[in-house]
Amino acid sequence: MSRESRAAAYRFSATVALVLAVLTIVEFYAALHFNSTIVLFLLALFKAVAVINYFMHVSRLWTQEEGH
Repeated sequence: MSRESRAAAYRFSATVALVLAVLTIVEFYAALHFNSTIVLFLLALFKAVAVINYFMHVSRLWTQEEGH
């Protein structure tokens, strides 16, 4: 892995982690100010999709890559 691609991967992972942190803060304030389970469920679902796609690499299952 080249130095540039490694740096790009670190930046992308940091960005995803920051987005998840912000969503967690939004989720906390939504829990305090809104009495809606649906809003909290949707926020949690969005966070789960982000974790599955970016950290568990599920999206790679459907790509045509050679050399596993």
